[in-house]
Amino acid sequence: MKTLAEIAPFVRLALPWSYIGEAAEGTRVGYAYAFHLFTEGRGHVLVEGTTYAVEKGALLFIRPGQVHSFHHQPGFAMESYNAYCDFWEKPTALNPRFAFHPAPPEPSLMTRIEGCPELDSLPTKCSLTPYPYLVELFMQVSKSFESAHYAQQITGSLMQAFLLRWYNSFTSPNPSDYRILRITEEMERHPERQTSYEQWCEKCNLEKSHFYKLFKKETGMTPKEYLLKMKMKKAIVLLQESRQSITSIADQLGYDSIHYFSKQFSAFYGISPSRFRSETTI
Repeated sequence: MKTLAEIAPFVRLALPWSYIGEAAEGTRVGYAYAFHLFTEGRGHVLVEGTTYAVEKGALLFIRPGQVHSFHHQPGFAMESYNAYCDFWEKPTALNPRFAFHPAPPEPSLMTRIEGCPELDSLPTKCSLTPYPYLVELFMQVSKSFESAHYAQQITGSLMQAFLLRWYNSFTSPNPSDYRILRITEEMERHPERQTSYEQWCEKCNLEKSHFYKLFKKETGMTPKEYLLKMKMKKAIVLLQESRQSITSIADQLGYDSIHYFSKQFSAFYGISPSRFRSETTI
């Protein structure tokens, strides 16, 4: 069995596309792994007899050999970024990407398929709206496809990074609500900021009680607990990778007192900041 880390993507083609009801959008079978990130439009995609509604931010992952077709709602072209990939070996020739109905698919043209439980666990459809960094990363695959130099290496590396980060976002207990995700990302970037509950609620456009319940549901922690976790995470980095004094680090993290910082650090990690630094710094 393989893991996602063993995948070495070769991107056959990556490009923006508009689905407007052309014949090529009808029933077909793909020879490669296909990804479709929709940025505009309305409609649905039929994959192996299952209908998946299309909306902005929807990602469709279609495996080799799956029968599928695209259906836009009249008056609403479906805009997407598409990527067609081989995962386990680079093809010796640029083979066709599809077999179109009613022609049967040619087995010899199918990309190599390996057993990979992590890849198999990824959904056929999901929304990337809560993950703007994944949207940008995937779009960069298409934008880099026509690079003047090292296009194959760039797109392959970007596609691998996308797959690994997508898998992490899908399997890790990160917030899925975009309002809470926005707050947790801000806490991680700037744990030193003295932001009040009222300001967090205003950014989420939620009542205080609703914000508190939703935050805890999404993260398993209260906002204060999550913020403390981010402060302690940054404290570790500063203690290991900077020569700042502990007083300076406490001040940088928004503490008025080095004693309170040391107390929280010791309670969180079971060791004082000074002892941690002496034991982990060469």
